[in-house]
Amino acid sequence: MVRMFKCCMLLTLIMLSAHLASAQETKTVSAEGVAAVQQNAVDIARDAAIEDAQKRAVEQAIGIMIDSQTQVENFQVISDKILSQIKGYITRYNVTSETREGVLLRVRINAEVSLGKLNSDLSAIGVLMGQMHKPRTMIMIAEQNIGSEVNAWWVGSETDVSVVENSFMDKFTEKGFAFIDHETASKEIKIAAAYRVRDLTAGQAKTLAQQTDAEVVIIGKAVAKLYGEVGGGMKSAQADLSARAVRTDTGQVIATSTQHAAAVHISDVSAGTEALRKVANLAADDMMTKILAIYSKETGGTRPVSITITGLNKIQFVKFKDVLRNQVRGIKDLHERSFTNSAAKIEVDSKTSAQALSDELVLKDFGTFSVEVLNSTANTLELKVAPK
Repeated sequence: MVRMFKCCMLLTLIMLSAHLASAQETKTVSAEGVAAVQQNAVDIARDAAIEDAQKRAVEQAIGIMIDSQTQVENFQVISDKILSQIKGYITRYNVTSETREGVLLRVRINAEVSLGKLNSDLSAIGVLMGQMHKPRTMIMIAEQNIGSEVNAWWVGSETDVSVVENSFMDKFTEKGFAFIDHETASKEIKIAAAYRVRDLTAGQAKTLAQQTDAEVVIIGKAVAKLYGEVGGGMKSAQADLSARAVRTDTGQVIATSTQHAAAVHISDVSAGTEALRKVANLAADDMMTKILAIYSKETGGTRPVSITITGLNKIQFVKFKDVLRNQVRGIKDLHERSFTNSAAKIEVDSKTSAQALSDELVLKDFGTFSVEVLNSTANTLELKVAPK
């Protein structure tokens, strides 16, 4: 018993340490604050200058995560909801210098800013989602409760209530995610017989979701099973859910989750429903955290943009790559995928969106040719070479 208790305590400490390590991701920034010394009250001025420096430090961290245009557009929102609680984002700081200039006191600090909490709050007010151009999401998770047929609307076997879909939507909309309702989508999608399957592949889901203008589709399956009675006539049910979030333009899997949950109820169906709700909430929280981490990384760093360009020869392709590398802002790396029959496919790591990249490319001077944008999505560009 003692050994089991120690093992449980050790496991708990390991999990807690992992959680804290994740939650305490920080960024060290240097900032200066200024305050006026009134009636020779230096201590009061010092406190005010330190608080001003902390505010500047948080502003710098915001600048790392979002660009200046977004910060200006959302200044009032950020001021009200982020900068008003700066001390909640500063995990520690130290004063590196203090100088007096007449009635002004200048204090410089090095501060550690909690990016995890800041990112979460920025997400909550929609700044991060706005920076990602508000990607629309659709749920395609097949669900089966105890004693019921599989609920998969794209197959045509839908029941009245989709517990998993509703749970996902409740969780995600709290963070500003936009959803495409499947009842509306089902009227727009033309579903061939080959796609009326419960276990969709990423490619199948991508094809279907593209017809609804969704940028991300969450696919998977959730099953609840009865595991007998637990006493007093109560029924025990357990549910398993596995899901993936797929970008519909590139097919990139940006998040996965596999979860398990259990529930009890006097009714086996109700027990299954509650188990499905619990497992859906676990999966939604897990996937949302991973998706937001991807979005945060891409807005603060680079994002992959797939480019297809047609109508060019090899010399023109070399010129196109040279311009991308050396004359286009925000391009950090370029990966050539293929060049066949006057068509090329490349992928770039860009600090700007595909739309911003396309706007710049149409204005670039490629010498003997120019490029036309045939199609663009959040993460892809389809271009065509046009002679001058």
